[in-house]
Order: sequence, then C-alpha cells, then structure tokens
Amino acid sequence: MRVEDRKIIDAIMVELNHFKFSRSSISYQYLIDAIHIVVKSPISIKNFNKSIYGPIAKKYETKPENVQWSLSKLIDLMYSNTPSDVIYDYFRFFMDEKPTLKFFIITVARNVYDNQVGYG
Repeated sequence: MRVEDRKIIDAIMVELNHFKFSRSSISYQYLIDAIHIVVKSPISIKNFNKSIYGPIAKKYETKPENVQWSLSKLIDLMYSNTPSDVIYDYFRFFMDEKPTLKFFIITVARNVYDNQVGYG
C-alpha cells in the first residue's frame, strides 16, 4: 500500500473513532473503503452505485446492493450506539436526526480531505 493511501486510511480511522462501530465487521471495512474512494476521487459521489459500491463489491466478491445494505445497517447501528451529542457535534444536526449513509460518507471524507496536510 502506498504511503499516501496509508495516511488517508489512518485519517479515516481517526474520524471514525468518534462513533461507536463494530470494528470487526466486514461492513466497517466497506465503510473505510467507501470513504477512501471519496477522499481520493470526490467526483465519485455523483454515482454511488457505480463509483463506490461497485468497486467495493468487486473487491470483496459480492454485489453492490449488498455493500449498500451492509453500510446502511452499520450506520443504523452506529446511530443507535453513539451518544446523540457526539453525532450532533460532528454533523451539526438536531439531536433526533440520523445522518443518511451518503451524508455520513461524504462528511467524513470531507473532514479527512480537509485535515490531510500535504494531500495530493
């Protein structure tokens, strides 16, 4: 793995540490991969199925809809297990709003991208 990619993945892990995830699940790895794709290629958000879920599905020999479903369930569990004030502080939401999967991925990717010193 390239040094640049390792730095991005390390930064993603730091961001994800704000939230309560089951880090041993394959879904968590999908999430890291999805955020990594968006950090490396922000244009990928125009078509999540083709540009994000598709490459992850290919990598793990599954279907894009399985990747999307797994990620949706992972975000649902995170929302249930993470204190609402943590979610509010990170996303600037009202306490009862759950971030969508796409919003979660895009927001975390933007924070990683913005915090990467010397990225590019």
